[in-house]
Parts: sequence; structure tokens; C-alpha cells
Amino acid sequence: MSLTVIGPTHPFRGGIAHYTTLLVRSLRCRNDVQFFSYSRQYPHWLYPGNTDLDPSHSLLTHEPPSVTFDALNPLAWLRVARKVKVSNSRLVILQWSTVYWTPFYWLFLKRLGRRPHPKSVFICHNVMEHEPSRIKSAVSRRVLNCADFFITHSLWDRENLERWLGPSRSGSIRVSPHPAYEHLNQPVLTKPEAKAVLGIRAERVVLFFGFIRDYKGLRYLIESLPLVRAKLDVHLLIAGEVWGDSKPYHELIGRLGLTANVTLVEKYIPNEEVARYFAASDLVVIPYVSATQSGIVQLAYGFGKPVVVSRVGGLPEVVEDGVTGYLVPPQDSEAIGNAVLDFYQQNREPGMCEAVEVKRAAFSWEQLCRAIEDLAGPMER
Repeated sequence: MSLTVIGPTHPFRGGIAHYTTLLVRSLRCRNDVQFFSYSRQYPHWLYPGNTDLDPSHSLLTHEPPSVTFDALNPLAWLRVARKVKVSNSRLVILQWSTVYWTPFYWLFLKRLGRRPHPKSVFICHNVMEHEPSRIKSAVSRRVLNCADFFITHSLWDRENLERWLGPSRSGSIRVSPHPAYEHLNQPVLTKPEAKAVLGIRAERVVLFFGFIRDYKGLRYLIESLPLVRAKLDVHLLIAGEVWGDSKPYHELIGRLGLTANVTLVEKYIPNEEVARYFAASDLVVIPYVSATQSGIVQLAYGFGKPVVVSRVGGLPEVVEDGVTGYLVPPQDSEAIGNAVLDFYQQNREPGMCEAVEVKRAAFSWEQLCRAIEDLAGPMER
């Protein structure tokens, strides 16, 4: 089957780039995939991090694009649409994550036009913005309605999309769980080896990983640490680039007297270093204030690690409370602390790690590929 994927890959960084690369790799196992990726993605002044380029020396995953184009150039999107129209592609797969892409997607889909093939599908990572507004919502709905199909990674996000687009579009929405990320689980390190590399001597280590933004609720995890440490010696490892001002986190850590009990690595973690952070940890905490879903849960599962996750958005759909981790109320430091204490005091690690290994099989790239191929319709392969 002939398919088209449009989205970022190396040299760009972040979850969407990893996701798109792994998706293309999986689809290419049994399909003819033309892959259009970017030579430029975001203007420097707009990107909140230091850069949108990946500093990794090791790619770990790489799928060469068929064509690269300047994603900031509207004319380039029109040229890509023409190329797709004359191809024999059955389906065009686009990544929906932020309102930033709406003018480019609108141009592309309008030029593609309504025709039997190729159909178009948005894989919706975030149906709604983390910082929504009426204007963003109105623009997003208009562009989303240009597509033929949608894939969400949770029932919760499907319901959001149905409310946005109306009941007439409900039949065009499919749900397929976010696949687990196992591609960064190299090199294989023991806990003592990983801790030695990171300079951590504590016996018990809890991890917060990924971009640090207000909606990710890191402050509530930090505030939970005094409750935990009143009963157990637990070290908090924080690894990720801060989008915004890092000063409040440093002040909070200092005010709570936690300086010696927190390791804060303020940078984007390149591919070749990711494994050491997960290998050094026992439990991954994802204390989001709001979310649709999280690639960090699937990254933790890829490393076989249990999680503590806020009960927001679609996250409860991928975490079995008390089995593969804990579900806690958002913005509740006491609940986070109690979950961490239960994990250690009741020796939950062996059983939960085993449950994560079993659960991970339900989050396969194969399942997502099948959902995409079903949307493309029957055809000889």
C-alpha cells in the first residue's frame, strides 16, 4: 500500500519528531511510504526552548525522508500538495499538536482537494492547546474539518474532538493508544552503573523527565518531597529543559531544604543519555496539571518503569492504578507523596515492573499501523 507521511524527523528534536520517525519506520515494514520532512520547522523567535535542533550524537532511530522542504514557506506546502496529488498514495498522514501549523495545513489540504485518493488523516497528539483561547479553538476547528479522518490516542481526546467537530464527524474518528517508546533503551545499564554516571549515591531515586513547563506540575512533585523524606531517604532526579524561568524551582528547592536531595539537570537530554536517567530511577512521576496524553508515560513503560500520574485527560486510560503505577489528583502534593511512600514501603517495585512489561505489549506500533491501514481502505499489498 502506498502512504504519505508529513512531519518532523532528525535533525529536529522532541516527542513529535521521535514519534514521526518511529511511525514511518513501522509503516515501511509492509507499505511503500513517501516521507516529507522539514529543512526548517519553527522560526527561532517563536520556539520557547534554546533550539529546535537535536543535539544528539547518536540517532538511534533514523528514517530518511523522501523529500525535505522548508515548512515555513507556504509555497513549499503547495508544491508538496501537488506531488502528493500525482502520486498513487492512498492516505496522507499529518501530525496535529499545536495551532501553529494551522495556516500551513489549511493551504496543503485545500490544494490537495476532495478526491477519492489520497484521503487525509490527522494523528491528534493534543486536540486542544495546553494554553487554549477562543481564537485558537476557532482556527483549529476550521482546519481539522478539512481532513477526512482522525486518530486520537485516548477516548477522552476522542470526546473532545467530537465536541469540537460535531456529531456528524464522529464516524471519522478512530482511537489507537499511544505506542510505547522502546527505541531509547540503549545502552542497557544497571542501576548502580547509571547512578555512578549521574553522581547519585541515594538508594531510592524518583524521576521527573522531559520539558519543564508550568502545566507539567513539577512544583507539586518538589513540594511532596518533605513528606516522603520524613519517613524515607528518597532522591529526586529532574532532567529536562526549562521552558520559562527556572528560578522559581531553585527557590522552592532551597526554601524546602532539599538542595542535597534533588539533582536538577536543566538541558534537553540527547538520545545517548536518556537511558541513564531511567536506569537510575525506580519510579517516574508525571504530575501534570492538564494533559491529553503523555509520551513520557510510554517512554517510562519502554524502560519498564512504573509511574505516578495525575488523573487528568487521557492519562487514566493507560495507567492501571495500583498495578502499573498510581493515579493521583492533579495539584495534590500530599497524594504524590503518599504514592511514593506506598511504592517503597510496600515493596511494589518488583510486581509493578512485571505488570508494566505485560502492559507494554498493548501499546504497539503495529496496532497503530493497522489503524492507519484500515483508514486507507482495502487494497492489494
